[in-house]
Amino acid sequence: MLNVFEKWHVAFHGTSVAAIRKILDSGELLIPGNVQPGDIMMTGRFPLPEMEGHLNDENKPQTPDVTQIFLSPTVKYAGHDAYARRYKFTDPKTKTVHYARVAFQVCIRPGCYQTGPQTIGANEPIDPKFDNNEIEWFTKERGATVLYGLLIKIE
Repeated sequence: MLNVFEKWHVAFHGTSVAAIRKILDSGELLIPGNVQPGDIMMTGRFPLPEMEGHLNDENKPQTPDVTQIFLSPTVKYAGHDAYARRYKFTDPKTKTVHYARVAFQVCIRPGCYQTGPQTIGANEPIDPKFDNNEIEWFTKERGATVLYGLLIKIE
């Protein structure tokens, strides 16, 4: 028995509203631009795109390979625009405009990921409980995470 909820680490993965269905259908976090064998033919699913505008010359991850799953030990980082883009919607009854951000809460297997500094251009601490130099986690391993929560922030 893996004892995932007792032994694995808690992390957060910010994403777009459009990616929720793809992630839930696959049952795991997806590597941007990557497709599992048979995804398109068997299920009609297409790969997730990389988030536009996140990585630039000033904000580069520790690893040169950006086709990985990026997570964080804090939802404050995973909920940033670079990961959890705002989605605009209108309440059909009140016609009030709202914005939403989404992130998955996951368990990640210890030892399968690396840590690195923030890559969103923050000049201040993002979360006082975590050092900005270790706030970004990344992995290429499929099956290294277990989804257990979908977080929605309405603004």
